[in-house]
Amino acid sequence: FAYFAQHAFHHIESHLNKTPNEYIRWRYANQGEDKESLVKVSMQFSDEELKLQKTPFEIQFTGEDGKVKKIKKVVSELVGGRKTNKSKEYEYEVKYAGSTVDSGEYLPLKTLKK
Repeated sequence: FAYFAQHAFHHIESHLNKTPNEYIRWRYANQGEDKESLVKVSMQFSDEELKLQKTPFEIQFTGEDGKVKKIKKVVSELVGGRKTNKSKEYEYEVKYAGSTVDSGEYLPLKTLKK
């Protein structure tokens, strides 16, 4: 027997044609992400949040010539995350809008919240 909280069943009526095994495989098929948790109201973005996501932010880096350069980019997707050992803060690997590959660049949570 398995225990499922009652609130876990509110979407089940749309999956009555699936066996329990098929339902669980469908629900977690996206690299282990829970498909039903993604449609919760708390996981939906407001118009204001969508607008903020499209706002470019400034990144500073030192070029090969030793000069500090500034560019503006828009984060299109969070690809991964990690917790830094020293400060115990989270950093997230980002993919920038218009980029076809992951940059491998990690940004701290503080920067992403701005």
